[in-house]
Amino acid sequence: MTSDFDAAVEDVTAHLTSERQAWLFGAGISCRSGLPLMYPLTELVAANYADPGANHKALFAALRSSLPDAAHIEHVLSQLGDFVALAERSKEQQIAVGGADYAVDTLRALHGGIRDAIRDVIRRGYLPGEGGAAPKVAEEGKHVVKVEHHRDFLRTLFAARDKVGRPLRPVNFFTLNYDTLIEDALALERISFADGFSGGAMAYWAPETAYAENGTGGRVAAHLIKLHGSIDWHAEGNGSVIRCREGCGYPERAGNVLIYPQATKYVATQRDPFASLFEKLREVLRSPQPMVFAICGYSFGDEHVDLHIEEAMSRPDCKTVLVAFVREQEKAGVAVLPDKLVDWMTQKPWANRIFALTDKGLYHGSTTNLSQAGENHEWWTFEGVTKFLSDGPQQAEDNVMAAPVAGAEGAANAGGGE
Repeated sequence: MTSDFDAAVEDVTAHLTSERQAWLFGAGISCRSGLPLMYPLTELVAANYADPGANHKALFAALRSSLPDAAHIEHVLSQLGDFVALAERSKEQQIAVGGADYAVDTLRALHGGIRDAIRDVIRRGYLPGEGGAAPKVAEEGKHVVKVEHHRDFLRTLFAARDKVGRPLRPVNFFTLNYDTLIEDALALERISFADGFSGGAMAYWAPETAYAENGTGGRVAAHLIKLHGSIDWHAEGNGSVIRCREGCGYPERAGNVLIYPQATKYVATQRDPFASLFEKLREVLRSPQPMVFAICGYSFGDEHVDLHIEEAMSRPDCKTVLVAFVREQEKAGVAVLPDKLVDWMTQKPWANRIFALTDKGLYHGSTTNLSQAGENHEWWTFEGVTKFLSDGPQQAEDNVMAAPVAGAEGAANAGGGE
């Protein structure tokens, strides 16, 4: 190991015990817990519209054919949301898609049906196809989603913070995922948290009070901010948002699960709950106090989120340090950092406040790899991050691998995160 590499590992270790810290999670953290990445999720949802007699089969097919081949289910939802907005503004209350006219109510029905299908996949988990068979959603009552990896991470993170020996500010967990694994793991580990709702298993959206640092039980240890919504959030007709327990027959939920902005992201994020959620992201990122913003399971594929990070990091009073655990991407047979990280590290004056820990090495402030050529690391995975939090610099020595890590975590966008 080089002295620069060792120094960078020590710096990252120190940052991850910061009094002020936040995490951004993408779908890569859940793919080993029984949840699909984005493209498998897309095909699992599409299977609902494959049969000749399926409702909205033609409309769904027309939407997919109108998008690039690399488009996934969130792109379909976004496209459909835009068509809903256009149809609502038209005199006839309809719009042509794929050569056929569709009423706004039909468009809304498909939008809700897709969200319900995503909810079912995320709630139950899925079984990868074997021997050439297609992946399939787990049967009702035979859920395959596991929470152990999330519990291990949270237990390790808060144990490391406890070693600091002083009261610390709540950790802010931002997630782009629809699943409930983070909040489930927080509860199972007895870590107090606020998620923007007031109530119990049935709760209502009240961020102005729920995110207050002090409550009846004292200061909470974590704030959970689900930027893309959740499979247990539902929009009521009066515009309010509730969180519902699974298995409850009320209120009516068909087609109104709130797991993705209804229309374009820009428009939707001007309204609650998304307005409050993204304001929380801006508030945390813009902190003039030194803090660390760690990223895991996210491949920098959401331009809206990336823009918020870039805008905040560019502020003259910003002291935030960005620590990204990410897999390098294959381009023309060569492994490279995600384009957004390359841009930030080569074009921005705040590049020296960026660390990237990848399967190929470690970068600090530039695209120069501080690791020795040919080394492979597992710290880019969710489980690898947990080990790094536990072992620190020693993990860098113990977990250098001779061959690439198996698995696809973070290699593609997934289940609510990009």
